[in-house]
Amino acid sequence: MILSYIYNILKFKKWELLSLLTILIALKWSTIITFRPDIHRLTELHKCPACFGISACNYIHEIDIAFHDFYSVFAYFFGVKNVFFGSFNNSRVVLKKLAQNSELDEFDRMLCENKRISHICIKNAKEIDHKVEVNFHELIKKEVHVNSTTDNFNHLKLCPTVQHLNDLLSNVYRNEKNIDRKILHINIWVLTVLNPEPLLLQILSTNKDWPVPRYFGTCGRILIEEYVGMPLTAYYNEPWLRRAKLASSLLDAAYKFTYKDDNFGFYLTDISADNIAVDSIDNVKFVDLENVIIVDRNIAATERSTTWSQLQVNTENFSCSECLAFSGIDICSHKVSDHNYYAICKILLAININNSILPGGLLHDIPADILKNYPDVQHLIQQCVYPQTLLSRIDAGMQLKKLLDFIIQNQI
Repeated sequence: MILSYIYNILKFKKWELLSLLTILIALKWSTIITFRPDIHRLTELHKCPACFGISACNYIHEIDIAFHDFYSVFAYFFGVKNVFFGSFNNSRVVLKKLAQNSELDEFDRMLCENKRISHICIKNAKEIDHKVEVNFHELIKKEVHVNSTTDNFNHLKLCPTVQHLNDLLSNVYRNEKNIDRKILHINIWVLTVLNPEPLLLQILSTNKDWPVPRYFGTCGRILIEEYVGMPLTAYYNEPWLRRAKLASSLLDAAYKFTYKDDNFGFYLTDISADNIAVDSIDNVKFVDLENVIIVDRNIAATERSTTWSQLQVNTENFSCSECLAFSGIDICSHKVSDHNYYAICKILLAININNSILPGGLLHDIPADILKNYPDVQHLIQQCVYPQTLLSRIDAGMQLKKLLDFIIQNQI
């Protein structure tokens, strides 16, 4: 019966199919208008303190969840990441639950079944002795720590030691100074387990010129952050000079994450064109900060590996042109790594026609006059991906940025 029904549909004429599609879209749009998500339900405040925090709860009711464009509609109805779009104080914002519903359900189940921490499980709240003392600061250390045998570099990892964890979190402590420290440590622990993006948005504050969205705060299990703009993929067919400016901004970000902070190096391990957005003045910002390796540069001499002072060079060379292969252990064994340059050049800039997201790279189809006058562009891109000369990957990336800036300045 079902097969017969499908067969009859396929016999429709094109205009009949188009009419059916129009009706379905109209029904879907009426659903959008009628069933906008309830922001108060989304926060799940009743699950606190096993939540992200409450810094934005005083004004979250002022946020209007709205569908500004097709992208926001698609993300709400067909996305799996629990991302919502809204407006606040005449600015567009993004609201994130930071995990899929199944992941959040599994986390809640774990809370209730773990006897050490079940006192923060909402189901057991009336049954558990609230005098049970658990040092969540130690649990945070355990969650972000990297040992010599680990192969798990998901979420936030601090290495080679967690000795300066409090220094890393200093902005978080400053922003949440009115929150009881024990409660705050529960919030931080929840984020290190589920998704540390709210922590990283505070550590890498946009007020200090880090290429990340502005952090507005959290309420229950909702993060509110700045809506930056469309993803990098939307700019694939823009004029070459505009794409060159975006490439320059990407290379600037690689430098900042690697060198900007004197105490810590930040290495993004999940770089993709979909995780990067472009603002109104063509600056890129990294909008998915779930997986980051943070290297403490100021460790004691006794903690340093024999390779500590040498530049860590990513030599992983898998045949997969779109795979970001790296060794977290190697990154953690060196004061400086070229990982950020490797990731940005290989995933976003490489002249690779087999790249399914950015065929030929962001700088594809270089104009003939640019190639003639600046033949080093292609060479420097290649050297940034797979250095084959004395020129290091980082040097190649820095020279490529300098050359792109020169070309942009002289072509305008």
